Amino acid sequence: MPNILSPITIAELIKQPFTYATAYGDKLIITDRLGYLELFKYPCRIDAVSILICTGGRMECSINLTKYTVEKNTIVICRSSDILQIISSENLEAYAGVIAPELVNELKISLWSQSIYFSPEFFMKKISDDDLTLLRYYYPLIRENIRNPRKETPNIIQSLIQAFVYTIVSLMEGEGDRRGYKASRNEQIFEQFMTLLSQYHNSERSVQFYADRMCLTSNYLSGEVKLCSGRTALEWINDYVILEAKTLLMYTGLSVQEISLRLNFPTQSSFGKYFKKQTGVSPKDFRKAP
Repeated sequence: MPNILSPITIAELIKQPFTYATAYGDKLIITDRLGYLELFKYPCRIDAVSILICTGGRMECSINLTKYTVEKNTIVICRSSDILQIISSENLEAYAGVIAPELVNELKISLWSQSIYFSPEFFMKKISDDDLTLLRYYYPLIRENIRNPRKETPNIIQSLIQAFVYTIVSLMEGEGDRRGYKASRNEQIFEQFMTLLSQYHNSERSVQFYADRMCLTSNYLSGEVKLCSGRTALEWINDYVILEAKTLLMYTGLSVQEISLRLNFPTQSSFGKYFKKQTGVSPKDFRKAP
């Protein structure tokens, strides 16, 4: 079994036998044929924003331990913090793109957190045939500009990806084009907090740690996070830690003590108390459950 939850980078993805994939350096991979899914047989993370647009067939997958069925006219988006597993597929036809975090930053796309972090419903959405047709146009444009580079190719690629992303965001939110949108102060704080949380939740569980990294007070950070998302910073932290713990309990042979050490708890007992407080069951009982 592979090293569960170790982030898969685009550089590693490029080495896989995706026959019909087109790569733009180590910043972007796109494909219109998902013929190799073995890499995602076990729960994993991709160190990138991953987008899948299903155009036919079906796929059974798990995102953050919740099972979904993906069918025609469905968009699925996973962040780098999300735990993805492909359980099965049947005659799956889809477009897929994987965008590295640095490219997202270069494009100044700050809408990802506002569009996707708030609720599981944003991981997946059905779209109309007309919307699907609209999104189809981007793939050949991006692919051909990667395959036939010219002096202005970097600018062309960036512009096409920006347009593609904003189109998806508008479809998922139903709010139309938001290219002129500027994130508010609390949205910027929330986005920064979630970025830090995805990096440090394995070892840091105090709001104070994240507040210090952001040069804010813990009360101010928690208030801004709740204002933006409806949930406190501590609730987000606990959710991330428990998701990690559940995945390790379900899909690895690590002992409870080893998992507690991996998640930076001082003792197995403290981990057990924390886990039971959040879930209502002990780690051992959770692992035994069918």
